[in-house]
Parts: sequence; C-alpha cells; structure tokens
Amino acid sequence: MKRHYYCPTCNATLNPNVKVILTAVKDSSHGLILLSPQPGNYEVIAAEELNLHAGDLLELRCPACGRNLASRVNDNLAEIGFRLSNGLDGRACFSRRVGEHATFFITSEEVRSYGADADTYSTLNFFGAGDVETPER
Repeated sequence: MKRHYYCPTCNATLNPNVKVILTAVKDSSHGLILLSPQPGNYEVIAAEELNLHAGDLLELRCPACGRNLASRVNDNLAEIGFRLSNGLDGRACFSRRVGEHATFFITSEEVRSYGADADTYSTLNFFGAGDVETPER
C-alpha cells in the first residue's frame, strides 16, 4: 500500500516520486536529502556539500515551505504526515541522527516501530508529551 507523505504545515507532497525529499541543514551547509518511503529501509541520498558523518544531527525542513520538521515528542526525531491509499492517516517520526535507524508510524490506534535503534526511544509517549511514566513499585 503506497504512503503519501506530506508536510504537516503546508501539506506539500514530500514524495512526488519514489523518494521522500527533504531539505537538510548541518552547521552552515544545506542541501537536499532523499529518503526511502519504505519502513525499515534506511538508504539515504544526500547532497555532497552536507558532508555527512555517523552521529551528525541534522535539521530537517520541508523543501516547499521551509518549516523545521523537528518532532514535538523528542529533539532527536523529525516528524511528517502520512496517508495510506485506504484513507488511514497519521504521522511518521524518524531519527534526525545520521546512521541511527529508528522510525515510528503513529495512527490514532497504534505505534509501529522499525529499525535497530527504535528501542532507544521505547519510553516515548507518542500520544502525549514526554516520556511514559513508569509506576513506582
């Protein structure tokens, strides 16, 4: 089932073809970055001028309106909207850190996680704000 990704601010389509297109900013450099739309596929094509290295934290922006796509759930994540061809919609959160493989698809009913580093964010509450509180024993 095809996912349509869009900017949560301007609703611009972020995957007009086979890749999700975002603007990436690292230090004073900026350029386009192309991501796979498939959950769990972490292939990245990045503008050479970004000079990316494992561990770099990128600022990701909508290429249409320029909005910073930082997630409200965690500073290390970016967040965009998605809609499936069957009408189901939600949001996709994914790591902004180069080489970190963590992606989350959130709908009104569930959170699906993908990637070897997804457990790093296991305490996040995607339906509210902040971490999930652990009851005292």
